Amino acid sequence: RGELTTHARRRRVFLSFHADDRPQVNGLRLMASNPKLQLDFMESSFRVPVNSPQSGYVKRVLRGRIKLASVVLCLIGNGTAWREWVDWELQTGLDLRKGLCGVRLKGSRGRTPPLLADVDAPIASWDHEHMVAVIECAAARRS
Repeated sequence: RGELTTHARRRRVFLSFHADDRPQVNGLRLMASNPKLQLDFMESSFRVPVNSPQSGYVKRVLRGRIKLASVVLCLIGNGTAWREWVDWELQTGLDLRKGLCGVRLKGSRGRTPPLLADVDAPIASWDHEHMVAVIECAAARRS
């Protein structure tokens, strides 16, 4: 129900984000050194257009990483909702029956990616207890 403030167990989380938000993504990694955040991160960091000749290879690699995760966590910045890779990663997570959730990056006012809104995915503020709650909620809601 999104009320936990500690993880039920260590979670593998696939991070989906816009490359321009990498400094804040690195901040999340630093927050994860907090013992209350028991997370193993997998992520995407390719700068290849979705429909490029290399996209088939990139999609295979990312699909493998998403399969290993229990939750796909979208880091929502000002430009995230318009990124084709973010849309593809979220849809792949949904297709693979992974929990979906989001964390709004500090100071962000960007739109929530439509798929997260469509599935009523929980969205956290930039606060570690709130992040834990939405990750655990998403893990519990996997279909």
